[in-house]
This record gives sequence, C-alpha cells and structure tokens, in this order.
Amino acid sequence: MKKYFVYLFTILLAVVPLTLVMGDTPWDIVWKGAMDRLFGNSQQWNPLLDERLPRLIVILCSGASLGVSGAVMQSLFHNPLASPSVLGVSCGGSLFVVVTIIFGWHLHYPYSIPIAAFSGCLLTLLLIYMLTRYSGEVNLYNLILTGVALSTLLVAVQGAIMYALRDRWQLIQTITEWVSGSTVDRSWKHVHMQLPLTLVGLFGCWNYRHEINILALGEEEANSLGVDVLKVRWRLFLCVSLLTAGTIAAVGFISFFGLVLPHILRKICGPDNRKLIPLCMLSGGIALAVMDFTLRFFELNSFSLGNISAIIGGIFFLILLPQVQRKAVQSC
Repeated sequence: MKKYFVYLFTILLAVVPLTLVMGDTPWDIVWKGAMDRLFGNSQQWNPLLDERLPRLIVILCSGASLGVSGAVMQSLFHNPLASPSVLGVSCGGSLFVVVTIIFGWHLHYPYSIPIAAFSGCLLTLLLIYMLTRYSGEVNLYNLILTGVALSTLLVAVQGAIMYALRDRWQLIQTITEWVSGSTVDRSWKHVHMQLPLTLVGLFGCWNYRHEINILALGEEEANSLGVDVLKVRWRLFLCVSLLTAGTIAAVGFISFFGLVLPHILRKICGPDNRKLIPLCMLSGGIALAVMDFTLRFFELNSFSLGNISAIIGGIFFLILLPQVQRKAVQSC
C-alpha cells in the first residue's frame, strides 16, 4: 500500500509546479511580482498569488471531496454505482445556489453561496429522511428511492426556473458557467468559501473510516459489533453534505467523478476504507489537477472540468452498468 502513496505523491510533486508555472505571463515576471508582494514592495495583482495558487487549492479540495464522498456513499449503500447525487444532495445544493445567484445575494454577501449550498444539501437530506419515515421503514433501499425521486423533482424545478429567466442572458451565462464546473477566475474568495467545509467533511470521514468498514458488512453485523448505525450513518451523510456543498460553492457541478474514482481505487487497493479514504483524498485532488492542466495546456477553452468529467464518467457508467446487472442476477 505504501507504494501507491509514493506514486501519488510523486505525481503530485510533478503536477503542482507545472500548474503554478504554466500561464500566459512569463514565469520570471510572475515570480518577481510574487516576491515583491510577499516582501511588501508591491500591491499589484499577481498571477501566481491571486489566480494560479487559489485555483490549485480549489481543484485539490474539490477532487479530494468528490473522491471521499463517493467512497463513503458506495460503502454505505453497498453499491458501486452510488455517489452523492444518489440522495439528491447535489441537486438540493445546486437549486439553493441558483436561487442565490438569481436574487443577487452573492454580490453583496459572497459567503451566501456556500451557506446556500450547505443548507440545500442538508435540508434535502432531512426532507428525504422525513419522507422515508412517513412512507414506512427507514432503510437504505427506501432512502435511495426517495432520493432519486426528490432529485428528479429538484432538477425539474431548477430547469423551470432557468427557462423562465431565459431572457436574462447575463444571468443565464453565469449560471451555465457555474453548472458546467468551470475553474476559470477562481480566487481566494472561492478558497475561503470551500476550505472550511472541506476540512470538516474530510476530518469526519477520516474519523469514521473504521465504522464505515463495519457498516459495509451490513446493519445487523454493525449493530452486533456495537456501532450505532443510525447515528454514524447520518453523521457521515452530514460530512458528505459538507464536502458536496464546498465543491458546489467553489466550482459547481462535476458529474460522475465521485462514482468513477472510488470504484477504480477499490478495484486496485481493495475495499478497506482505512486505506481507501486517504487514497481518495490524494488521488482525487491529483486527478482533477491533471485534468485541469491538460485542458489549459492544449488550450481546450470550450470545455470545463465538469464537461470532461461528465463525458468520461458517462462512458465509464455505461461500461460498468452491465457488470453490476450481471452480478445482481447471479446473486439472485
């Protein structure tokens, strides 16, 4: 297992300098301006300190958040196709952020976006829980069905709102860029919006990685081993909401990433979450950083991280789905 961490750290040490160095402004000018800023000799805007570094932090946080949240959801649902969108978490956060942008609250209160994203994620989870309790027994099967139904409704409401506002071109462009998962013009404001949510969410998932292994055995086995299944599960749902909200606030939608990465890592290094979660943290940030570097290196300005992730993830999903169906049939 140590060799995987060595490989990943090596890749990280190669990607980070390349990401910080690459840009339109020559590096010697960028570095000189950064040194002048750090030593108080200048207050001018600097590409390294004001654009490249915060963008890199946002990308690393987003990759780690999506990777870990996907791993946690797949373990909780015993389903390799699970991701934060299964319970409609991302859809709820997205709808709240869209409403915030429409009313212009983010222009006067920048931190209204992460607050809206987290509120949407958390309220969606609470609503799902109440609907599940109302419909009968609270179990993972009912949670999944309720989450899918609610996420469909939330997506429809968001689509209706955007269609109603289709004549406001500038507003629609802003929302479209955000929904596409773009990393253009990321700044320290986005770091401040995301980093606290990411740190708390990652710490929570890290702290419960042993319990996640036990929950993967089943509810009865977990209860017999002394795990408070309901409490641990909802604390993990809260952590996933924090991670998802941080990514939504800083970058927007990055589809399928939380499904593909944990599934691949689980095939390589096994299902032990004590090793899988730290690997998802590291490899998730690296994977998004590599994707972002590739897009900028080849000047693929017509695409965003969200677009590429959705395309790759959609193909991966189509390949994976028949395998899961065959296993389900065999188990029956």
